[in-house]
Amino acid sequence: MTALAWQTIEPIPAQRMNEARRQAHNALHWLARVANSYLDDEDDHAQVQLIWNDETSALRTKEFGSGLSVEARIGSLSLQFCEDGKPVPHTLSFEEHTPAHVEAWFLVELLHRDVDRDKFSKDLPYAPKDLMLGDSEEHEAEAYAAELKALQGWLRNAAAVLTAVRHDLSRDADADYSKLPVACCPQTFQLNLELPLPAGSGADTLRAGLSAGDALRPEPFFFVATKEQALAGNFDASSVLSVQRIAADKLAADDVIGFLRDQVGAHRKRLAS
Repeated sequence: MTALAWQTIEPIPAQRMNEARRQAHNALHWLARVANSYLDDEDDHAQVQLIWNDETSALRTKEFGSGLSVEARIGSLSLQFCEDGKPVPHTLSFEEHTPAHVEAWFLVELLHRDVDRDKFSKDLPYAPKDLMLGDSEEHEAEAYAAELKALQGWLRNAAAVLTAVRHDLSRDADADYSKLPVACCPQTFQLNLELPLPAGSGADTLRAGLSAGDALRPEPFFFVATKEQALAGNFDASSVLSVQRIAADKLAADDVIGFLRDQVGAHRKRLAS
């Protein structure tokens, strides 16, 4: 990990970041819908897990059908189908589009690819918060362009940091974590690594990552918590590093890597006792 992969991002007012996050989170729900419609059920609804793609700086569904996937770019608030891992023409921008328009776009794109549209469902395997529905509300990507760009920047920062943390933890534990994806839970909008814990620990899995924000903390923040704590938004204050503190203390990538690595170690020790 080097400073070259780290972007300095100015703080964003909480109210505007809240709304930008809501718009982006609703975009991720569409990825979860298509994944849930066409992929087999997995434990803990893992079929809707979104994988970070470094090449396009986007969040992408797992492949379904004949090498199909869909990715979302948060900075531009747009969706695009991929075939065999490569984005294809006809990007959907959310600007001034309602959820009904997004649904219609999906149905047309699925038809063009000979995918059974009758299987497509708006149902989600989790209870989403602050959902946008129907024709009653349009997305406002342009109005929140600066906030979405900042959120995209933090996702890129987090992906780079988590890749470095994965390498460090593999070395320190003499284990191979290289296959662990940097992935996003669309239910909570958390980009993270899921780290297995030894048998007999107080939990099965640790999450180390970046939350896009929540009701208590509107701005993004880095965290380490058990998977159950992360899903519930129940974070220990000492295990959270906010982007405000990163900016105020002029912290660099190596500082964030060290924080996450130390917190993983502390959680493992505490859960093993």
